Amino acid sequence: MKQVFIVRHAKSSWADPSLDDIDRPLNKRGKRDGPFMARKLAELVPHVDMILCSPARRARDTCKYFVKEIEVGRVTIDDAIYHAWPERIIERLQSLDEEVRSAMVFGHNPGLTSLYNHFSEEYLDNLPTCGIFELECSGKWSEMDPSNTSAKQLLYPKQFLL
Repeated sequence: MKQVFIVRHAKSSWADPSLDDIDRPLNKRGKRDGPFMARKLAELVPHVDMILCSPARRARDTCKYFVKEIEVGRVTIDDAIYHAWPERIIERLQSLDEEVRSAMVFGHNPGLTSLYNHFSEEYLDNLPTCGIFELECSGKWSEMDPSNTSAKQLLYPKQFLL
């Protein structure tokens, strides 16, 4: 069984309109939710073999919180993840070595919400910032598709921070 944990970056700041989109940092809420959700996921998942992370600052900063809490084999900053649609993310996952048993992807909406809906029987309108869902694949990475992969647990900050 292959596992992939998909993480939407934590809430980002729009305070400086002169910044390029790729350079936007996390805002106060993002800096609160990122470490919190990293600890929550670490309770369930102590180790992943690899991380694919968007090069956007907000995704990289979110990723750092998770790397502090979860043992990670390796981290790859992957330009293909930046604002990727499901097809691109699936393509990247399908290219993983078979030795990789578990992975995480740090990316962006609307692509991540669409990815959830591609693999889930339940419709999700919007994956919240710092939201996480798991994909389980019973086949090889190269064969990953809805016939052998399904969306599992969905976690997001407001479930815990009421």
